[in-house]
Amino acid sequence: MFAIIATTLCVISCGDDEWSTNPEYEHIYYVGFYKSYVHSQQLQYNIAADGTAQWRYYVSASVQSAWEKTGTDGVSSNIPIDLHSQLKYQYDIIAYFYVANDEGSNLVAGTDYIVVDETGNTISSSDGKYALTWSQANKEKRKNIRIKRLTSATGVLKVNTLRTKPIITNDDFVETTSNNITNQYEVRGLSHDWNTQTVTFE
Repeated sequence: MFAIIATTLCVISCGDDEWSTNPEYEHIYYVGFYKSYVHSQQLQYNIAADGTAQWRYYVSASVQSAWEKTGTDGVSSNIPIDLHSQLKYQYDIIAYFYVANDEGSNLVAGTDYIVVDETGNTISSSDGKYALTWSQANKEKRKNIRIKRLTSATGVLKVNTLRTKPIITNDDFVETTSNNITNQYEVRGLSHDWNTQTVTFE
């Protein structure tokens, strides 16, 4: 279902075969949202003031799935984030995601909402930046996060793996898709994931 790695590598002018064999990419990882239509599909989440939560796939006004109700506790369903690598992790990998208001929205983190993991534990942030750790021991590929609504305030949140919109040019594409760089590895986001995860508080 996920042709995401091949698509990503094509975007950065590096073929799938090259990425799987070239030692230059041995310590490069890609973090992205799980979607079935990689380039065009959005995941939309809706949380009503009474706590009712639902979600759907959205491609266009004429191509979308029906809303699926997932609960009444004010918590969104899972927002899945995948880590892709050429090899098994040789160390723990840290990647970041960002939660920010869409234009015209003024929701306040910690007051109007919090971000939790799939077990309900709060994920702390620094200025809208949240960290996820993929453990070398567990070898997991996917992590799920959720947005929990705390007040009746309305607005729209965007969840991204890049803080700012990527600039797609030959010269600075890699730089503008960097998610995390350490002396051991680099994590890159995916440009076509930009602004595809929307959480609306009605």
